[in-house]
Amino acid sequence: MSESAKVRTGSCACGAIRYRAESVAPIWYCHCRQCRNITGHYMAASQVALDQIEISGEPKWYYVNERSRHGFCPECGSQLFWRNNENDYLSVTGGSMDDASELTNKGHIFTGEKGAYYDIPEHEEQCVTWTNPEPDSNSTS
Repeated sequence: MSESAKVRTGSCACGAIRYRAESVAPIWYCHCRQCRNITGHYMAASQVALDQIEISGEPKWYYVNERSRHGFCPECGSQLFWRNNENDYLSVTGGSMDDASELTNKGHIFTGEKGAYYDIPEHEEQCVTWTNPEPDSNSTS
């Protein structure tokens, strides 16, 4: 199996929601106010094409605006997913993966909204707003 086709699995803390994903893109760190409010810090997530992920269990979806929503476990509250209805991919939180080894960090988005209490390493890619990162076909997923 090639690295780009590696299967990744993950779950919430209580196990009520599980997923299985293929061709997971490198992790992006999102520093937007929305992600910081939902997670308590910044979001670390990987993109997965909608036809490459299977979810068992029923996440609860909370719309933070008319286009984007966060998916979480209604039992334990674990943050698992983010989705913009205009995109053909789902973002999966890095911390929910059973094994995120070999995933790389692609960079940071919405750095213009980052919290004042932390710094981003200067050598890592930074985008002040949105760079529209598409799932990377050359990922080391």
